[in-house]
Amino acid sequence: MKKTVLLLLLLPLALQGQNHLFVIKDTAAHVVDNYLRLLNFEALPQDSTLYLETTITFPGIADTFIMRRWHTRPQSFRVEVWHKDTLQTGLCTNGSARYRDYDPKSRLWNDLTPDRFHSLFAPYDFRGPLYNWRNNGVQLTWKGTTDYNGHPLQVVEVESPGMYNRYYMFDPTNGLLTLIIETDSLGPDFNPNPMTRIEWKVMHEYLPLHESLIPSLESFLRGSTLTILATEHRLLEHDILIFNRD
Repeated sequence: MKKTVLLLLLLPLALQGQNHLFVIKDTAAHVVDNYLRLLNFEALPQDSTLYLETTITFPGIADTFIMRRWHTRPQSFRVEVWHKDTLQTGLCTNGSARYRDYDPKSRLWNDLTPDRFHSLFAPYDFRGPLYNWRNNGVQLTWKGTTDYNGHPLQVVEVESPGMYNRYYMFDPTNGLLTLIIETDSLGPDFNPNPMTRIEWKVMHEYLPLHESLIPSLESFLRGSTLTILATEHRLLEHDILIFNRD
């Protein structure tokens, strides 16, 4: 069943950036470097504002939220998640002395410790663990090219201490990340909750944003729930006053 679903998801891949061709070497680092060069969020301008509007589709349910993520180097971030015209979640920091989150009940911004801020911010770092693999202490292993439901994919195994191991699979024609599979390999005493990890995640389409390519359509299976994310994204003019708005 899972292979059937994956086949249906992989068949309509309409990845952009087909003109990006690289000489593939049999090293995990080379594959990852190609991925970073294409899916290069650091190519966004220093003073950019990234606007994401995502439609989330569960079985029989559709919803829309807007996530706005501002960042200025070196470590200033602000994330807002809106539902219709109501702010649901907010996190902001100036990277040094101020770490705050938004309480929708009181409609106030509250101070946080740096550790608490980064634990809350982690889900909104859409670059993922592979992007920061050099800093995260993960082990990359090149697994070569495999035939996955009729699609040749290049495989990099990522072993992360204290996390689920992952297989990252890349389209050899353009170097773009296509499929992620997580595995339960945290030890014999680990009893995972099926909702704490994804079974698989597929990136269907990449679209250009400035010098970056960002997936606009993603699907993933967590437990027995299939979720589809359809995202529109664009750059907005940077407004430094945003960081003083709370």
